[in-house]
Amino acid sequence: MTHQLRAEYGPAGRSGEVSRWHIVRTANPAEGMCGATIEPDAETRPETDWGTGLRTCQQCGSLYLHEIPYHRDYHGHG
Repeated sequence: MTHQLRAEYGPAGRSGEVSRWHIVRTANPAEGMCGATIEPDAETRPETDWGTGLRTCQQCGSLYLHEIPYHRDYHGHG
């Protein structure tokens, strides 16, 4: 299964800042893993940007961690 990050905007919409990033399954890009509805034209980023300091949805992040394969290198265990 593949994922991507999609933007949720604040009150100013796309002209303002990204409020937070949701993780979506690429099979359903209009819905965050947390159930949030994502605008069809929302900015996207690759799933590898998760954990790089972006303000992400905590619930999406938790669910994402349960779906991605375990990568030993990510945890410093070689």
